[in-house]
Amino acid sequence: MKAIYPGSFNPFHEGHLQILKKARKIFDLVYLVISKNIFKDITPDLESRIAAIKASTSGMTGVEIIINEDKLTAELAAELGVDFIIRGIRDKDDLEYEMEISDANKTLNPGLETVIFIADSPTRKISSTRLKEIQAYRKG
Repeated sequence: MKAIYPGSFNPFHEGHLQILKKARKIFDLVYLVISKNIFKDITPDLESRIAAIKASTSGMTGVEIIINEDKLTAELAAELGVDFIIRGIRDKDDLEYEMEISDANKTLNPGLETVIFIADSPTRKISSTRLKEIQAYRKG
């Protein structure tokens, strides 16, 4: 079985890696899709993000990194022949958001099922946005 795990992954952090590892326990192949999010800042540059993700996932089998610059996730999943989308949640607010996204994806691709993994407690507290903020202050 194959799944798609999309995100801006900016930055790709331990919480993302945990979700990916959990997904690999179920799915033979997980497409980790680095997606452009028009509502998020795109720094660092895409090449840096790809390099960081490759470094974090080196040695993992059954993971293929794909760049998605202009397709809706549900459409990309259909092109790849994937029926499952992986999502991670930290809290009830994330769950509500993911339910909305799942409904939208089902409208576009009725065969696409969302599989939700709960982030482990130590990584649940901080978002990618906060990690970027911390990194910016450390550089400055």
